[in-house]
Amino acid sequence: MFRTSGSEVGAVNGLAAMNASSNMAEYSGIVLPIVAEVAPSQTKKGTIVATGQLGTIAKEAVENISAVIKKYTMTDISERDIHIQFIGTYAGVEGDSASITIATAVISAMENIPIDQSLAMTGSLSVRGKVLPIGGVTAKLEAAGQAGIKRVLIPKENGKDVMIETRYYDMMDIVTVENLRDVLEYALVDCEKKEQYLKKLLPLTANGSSTAKHLERPLIADIQRPVPDAAPQ
Repeated sequence: MFRTSGSEVGAVNGLAAMNASSNMAEYSGIVLPIVAEVAPSQTKKGTIVATGQLGTIAKEAVENISAVIKKYTMTDISERDIHIQFIGTYAGVEGDSASITIATAVISAMENIPIDQSLAMTGSLSVRGKVLPIGGVTAKLEAAGQAGIKRVLIPKENGKDVMIETRYYDMMDIVTVENLRDVLEYALVDCEKKEQYLKKLLPLTANGSSTAKHLERPLIADIQRPVPDAAPQ
């Protein structure tokens, strides 16, 4: 249902986490592909339509990101219909952790800029373009690594929550992001229009430059430290 190589317009590998059962606290992660298509509106006013058994919060997330898209896209969307599809969501979708995924898919589809398919992402998005923390980040990263994903974007505030085994750091690159500009910097394939977008989104950053950072492999502490010899009496 998803690709882990090449590039494609309007298609993003999202990540989701779900409880294995109602009695379990631990999450299991899955790769959740999201695709977007843009077409001329059949009415005077463009609409955003999302399918895939979305719950209330997920539907609200789709509506919220429309504000970001309208503000930062370089194409007039007032006369376009935007269709968003969550693929393989047989158990439904709840929560807003797919917000940055949806925004990336829509911008890609509107501007015809391909997305790197070896990448996956998870994160909520405020109406001002800031990336907000989400739950289940460790389970999502494990799912990405097991699926063959080579790079994952996560919210900066979730960096401290990552508790994956060290072997996953050999499988993929983990990047923390603070805003939509950081997301597009890594998600979109390099081209002239991408560079135009990154310049347009510079006001989202504190100092006018990228705030994305690679999450470093944690240092492994020495479990057995040598015991110093007792001082002579």
